[in-house]
Amino acid sequence: MGTEFAGRVGLVTGAAQGLGRSVSTMLAQRGAIVHLADLNGPGVESVAAQLRAQGLQATGHQCDMADEEAVLALRDRIAAADDRLDILVNNAGGWRYESIREVTMANWDWTLRVNLLSAFIASRAFMDMMIARRYGRIVNVSSTDAYRPKPTLPVYAAAKAALVSLTRTFAEELGPHQVLVNAVAPGAMATETAKSQDWLAKRIPTIPVRRAAEPEDMAELILFLASEANRYVVGECVIANGGGLMA
Repeated sequence: MGTEFAGRVGLVTGAAQGLGRSVSTMLAQRGAIVHLADLNGPGVESVAAQLRAQGLQATGHQCDMADEEAVLALRDRIAAADDRLDILVNNAGGWRYESIREVTMANWDWTLRVNLLSAFIASRAFMDMMIARRYGRIVNVSSTDAYRPKPTLPVYAAAKAALVSLTRTFAEELGPHQVLVNAVAPGAMATETAKSQDWLAKRIPTIPVRRAAEPEDMAELILFLASEANRYVVGECVIANGGGLMA
């Protein structure tokens, strides 16, 4: 428990499990008023209920973050409840394994919507609330797949690379208003989804530190970028992958 986020209002997307759940939990434990959003309504409400049971301030919202009307309605709910948003963590994402030859236009559209469009819509929807208070932190969750060829995930890798570019554009636009926009690029992370697939065990021997990140490892980095302690990191994508890109 801590108090470094006391009085701050945050929104974490993709918060029903994995990294989003960890970020939400740690923000709430350190004093923030946390809104959790996910397409999985029952799942995200379950996480929020667990936090409230600990005496923390958390509200779950079912929301398709790639649907602009739904996101604007979410913005209005948060504004009515708390009158501001200080922290936005764009963590919603997903992938489908397929080769270049297998990519369908339906999967292309889905992947770009989930991983890129959602961050754009949310950042644009909430930025004026931050500009008005001359304070804000936006953290986008990219991936190390943005930095290397990915024949099994070509669209996902492209979307995450585009998210790095989008981060820099928002950072340039919002920096003069003291709204700091950054991204993180996790490598192998031991989320529930990853542990259910065979690639994680194969990847670990190639990582110099010889382990995958726990979601809490990445959440600590995100919380720094989202905190008042971060005063001068702007427009960066922080790669955190145990040295995997060196291998």
